[in-house]
Amino acid sequence: MEHKIKCFDMKGGAHMKGCFVSGGIFRRDVMFPADATDAHGGVTACALVREFQEIAGDHYDALGLGRDTAVSHGCFWALARTELRFEAIVPPERELWLDSWAGRQAHGLFWRHYRLSDKAGQTLSRGVSVWLLMDIESRAMTRDRGWVTDLGGVSQPGELEATLRRPVIPEELVRRQERTVTPAEADINGHLNNASYLCWARELLSGEFAQGHRLQSVWIEYKKELPLGHSVELRYQIEGGTLFLRGRAEDKESFILRADYDSI
Repeated sequence: MEHKIKCFDMKGGAHMKGCFVSGGIFRRDVMFPADATDAHGGVTACALVREFQEIAGDHYDALGLGRDTAVSHGCFWALARTELRFEAIVPPERELWLDSWAGRQAHGLFWRHYRLSDKAGQTLSRGVSVWLLMDIESRAMTRDRGWVTDLGGVSQPGELEATLRRPVIPEELVRRQERTVTPAEADINGHLNNASYLCWARELLSGEFAQGHRLQSVWIEYKKELPLGHSVELRYQIEGGTLFLRGRAEDKESFILRADYDSI
């Protein structure tokens, strides 16, 4: 089914959120600010994943399956995993295209793909995430998913693999740091925003490491919500060009992350 809505106008003339371009692809124009960059002047994974979240929500809304509809069924969309790979440095303050499309779904899991490109069509980054529907009361996966129809799952050349395999992440990590979820890091539900986890990871890097390495890929699994004001123990270490990170709160693992860097 082809859905017709206006395209988002980056200059603010039309307050629309995106458009369907072809083959089930939903597109937004995006521009990252100059302060959303790393030591090398490229846009950070934290900033990019924030846009991934936004376009996913806009796409679900455009399909009539967004937050309000989910709440009417007593549930909400939750992000379970995200993988991101950079193919080039993402420039700030430049008009770019961010595409997203629904992939396969199985056993209550909904895969979603992302592609960031410049206006000449060069791919700058790709991503894939796993979404699921959680019951508002029980905070467990809901079985009421019959209303989720017409996602239009498709496959696109070059998309990242839709898999449940985990990368290798050591169980025991020697370094420790405490963080507390602040209002600036929380989402509208009062929990740590999914993108903020990647900001925390980047802030663990020493200045020397950040200057000598460029992020190539990051994988994260969200296991337990982190409410506003909660303290989190970050257990991490860097081996070669890889950051391994596990977060724990209230004696339970809340997330795991692996970020791989190339030396420059």
